[in-house]
Amino acid sequence: MKKIVLLASLILPVFASAGVFSVQPVTLTVPSGFEGPQRQEGVGAVSVGFTKNSLGPMKTLLQITIYDARLKLKNESKVNRDAVASKCLLEFVGGVERRRTDFKKTEPEMLKISGIPAAKLRWTGKVQGMETVGVMYCLVSGTNVISFHTQDVGSVPTPAMIEATKAFESASVSTGN
Repeated sequence: MKKIVLLASLILPVFASAGVFSVQPVTLTVPSGFEGPQRQEGVGAVSVGFTKNSLGPMKTLLQITIYDARLKLKNESKVNRDAVASKCLLEFVGGVERRRTDFKKTEPEMLKISGIPAAKLRWTGKVQGMETVGVMYCLVSGTNVISFHTQDVGSVPTPAMIEATKAFESASVSTGN
């Protein structure tokens, strides 16, 4: 019996702390309490989402989307690819805006994720009268455009969203493709 308890005590913490997740070219540590992944694939894109119970009627979202942008980036220089991150971020947040009322967004700010220039913005808007808030990122790695997105109810980022943004900003992104 002692051996079973010892074995369980060694194995269970591994499962409880197993938060490292990879979808090429991204590897990140999914914060505790987020459930998933839920994966959707489309032509030229893959999206993976995790959710965490929050205080409101919705769940906090942590989403990674990778777009194969080979054709879009074919003629872009490396310098221009950095500017593509801001342009794509504004396009992606436009999809969120179309599903919200009273939508507002910040101007993109630049930062680095895994040493790669990335654009970030925060948005607020209403869904059926309920306030929602989100933070979205975009970066270009090789021939991929990568989007990170977290959202929840309210007008300011929730603790679970802050955990998601920390995961995004500490993600490892390979540039090998």
